[in-house]
Formats: sequence, C-alpha cells, structure tokens
Amino acid sequence: MQTILDVVSTVGYYSIFPTLVITPAAIVIGLVLHNMLITRLDPLLFQEPYFHRKELTVLTIWPFTVVKTMGYMMLVVVPKMAKWKRFKGFNETLPLSRFLVALCYVELVLLVFLMLVAIVLMTTGALSVLLS
Repeated sequence: MQTILDVVSTVGYYSIFPTLVITPAAIVIGLVLHNMLITRLDPLLFQEPYFHRKELTVLTIWPFTVVKTMGYMMLVVVPKMAKWKRFKGFNETLPLSRFLVALCYVELVLLVFLMLVAIVLMTTGALSVLLS
C-alpha cells in the first residue's frame, strides 16, 4: 500500500513541473492572440447576427473580452463547431496571417495540455488522500 502511495505522490509531484513552463507560455500567447484577434476580427464579426445585444455591451469589458477571443480562436481552429454554435451563416475568409492561425493552434494545444495536467493533479491528490 505504501509503494502505491509513493508512486501516486511521485506522479503528482512531477506533473507540476511542465506547468511551470507551459502556463507562462499560454498566458503570453493568449495575450498576443487577444490583442491581435480582437483588432482584426471585431469589425467583421462583432455585430448583431453573431452576438446578442447584451453580449455586444458586456463583451467589451476586460474580463469578458477573453470569452470573445476564445470564440474567435475556436472559429480559426475548429470552424465547423464555431459556425454551428455561434457564427451561423459566416462563410467569408478570415483576414488572418498564417502566423496567427498557427498561434491559435498552439494556444489550444497548450490549454488542453494544462487541462490534462490539472486532471492528473486532482486525481493524484484524491488518490493520495484515499490511500493514506
């Protein structure tokens, strides 16, 4: 029983180290994408058929603008899902460079990886409590 607890604790301990590098990278890339996507896509997409009237006022304030950025990022990375959910009827090409499209993919991969690390941390924490 003690060896299983040691293995679980070791996995939980070492799963923290990738987040020390990935979290700052995800924050920096997210801020770059936030500023670039909003300036390029707001004139094209931030209007009535895609957003409700209340959203047009609420999503201009700082913490809520990140929701709008995530919607734009999903339109770049997973266009079928974004068009099915939010941007129905949007068939134009996005005025984005390949660099910004690549940054959207990198940001999504980093966020998914951070989510997986969080799941590992929660699981190892729960297992260490249950096994002790």
